[in-house]
Amino acid sequence: MPSSPVPPPTPAEGGGVAVTVDVTEVTASLRFDPATRSATQRSAVRFTAGGDGGRPALDLRQYVESIHLDGHDLGAEAWPVTDLGGGPGAGMRVLEAVVEPASTHLLELEGPLDTPHAEGAVPIGWRNRGVRFDLWMSDLRPGRYLESWLPAPLPHDRFALTVRLEIAGTDRPHVVLTNGAVRQEGEGMWRVEFPPTFTSLSPMLVVAPVDEVEQRSTTVEVAGRPAPLRVRTSKMAEVDADLAACEEDVVGWVTHNAARYGPWAHGDAMTVVVWGPGRGMEYDGATTASVGALEHEVFHSWFGRGVKPAHASDGWIDEAFTSWATSTRRSEGPRFAAEELGLDDEPVVLCPPSPWSRHTPIESYTVGSRLFAGVAARIGGADRLRSAMAAYYRANAGGFVDTDGLAEHLRVWSGVGVGDLWSRYVHGRA
Repeated sequence: MPSSPVPPPTPAEGGGVAVTVDVTEVTASLRFDPATRSATQRSAVRFTAGGDGGRPALDLRQYVESIHLDGHDLGAEAWPVTDLGGGPGAGMRVLEAVVEPASTHLLELEGPLDTPHAEGAVPIGWRNRGVRFDLWMSDLRPGRYLESWLPAPLPHDRFALTVRLEIAGTDRPHVVLTNGAVRQEGEGMWRVEFPPTFTSLSPMLVVAPVDEVEQRSTTVEVAGRPAPLRVRTSKMAEVDADLAACEEDVVGWVTHNAARYGPWAHGDAMTVVVWGPGRGMEYDGATTASVGALEHEVFHSWFGRGVKPAHASDGWIDEAFTSWATSTRRSEGPRFAAEELGLDDEPVVLCPPSPWSRHTPIESYTVGSRLFAGVAARIGGADRLRSAMAAYYRANAGGFVDTDGLAEHLRVWSGVGVGDLWSRYVHGRA
């Protein structure tokens, strides 16, 4: 089992202690007005305090005009961004109110919806009488999961999410592409429900004018499933890609991964949206990616979203192993490399030590992939490492994994320790 992903109570600027809370439900309404090129959000978070009372720590990278806790107006300044030691850009919003242990609460927020206050975030894409909107998450910079747009907890917390969408004042038809369940509630209005097994890094949501999207759908038999899996593949109209070829590739990768590593863990569909160069992000059973990143992102439905990082700091695992296994993004070595790795290279921190850390170091793709090549050489070759990771996936599918738990699994499975490699190339110890 992973070590507890919950950060301990932490002294907060302004007094008191910041504490994480157990979020059970987030509901939100997003309204887009193409005529004025403006958008708004209203959201509500139901949560329960843990065993330690204190000031609840969540995050939202949007300006907030109204904050209510259990119906009481706290004022727009009552949820300041606070540095809790997670590193640059990783501050959390810590509520200026103290909650008692095991108490339940409702936090309600309102404000404009605009470009998130997070490095690398992109603006809403306003079109002629329409809008393109994409959650466009990233694990490389803090604040780029769901909290870019809606209030959200750290990525260890599971919660139900419901998003109501409205595109007002236009007769241009739009489409919603998502790994949630969509129901149209009127002209330009949708309700999207995501399951309570999701976390802040799980939901994919893309909205675009219908005439700007090409769509395909097929089904495929995959190992471990009693019924065929539906593969839904779309692309933006301006993207220079053969959508039928992309669909064929996705079907092949899904079929192979399920047979090699273990059963699909994401319901009845794989949802893919193909974008132009530079795009690539994984979600639970879904991806938004360029053609060049597509294999990498599909693989993440096994490692990264089939088994999820228990802490944000554990995100290096899925990027490193996926880069080693697919070699379609930033890794420098060949796919399935097995090369001896000594202890004379520079130490590297792939797993930041702070429990409030909220990013995956970019070195995970390169140094991390090289680390797995070294592990493969140590335990007997690439096929043995793939088998070890298949056992790891099957034991943890649908759950959380952590850095030291993986090292222990590899030791037990192979009979060979990797602690020295972990010490130098994961924890950065000289």
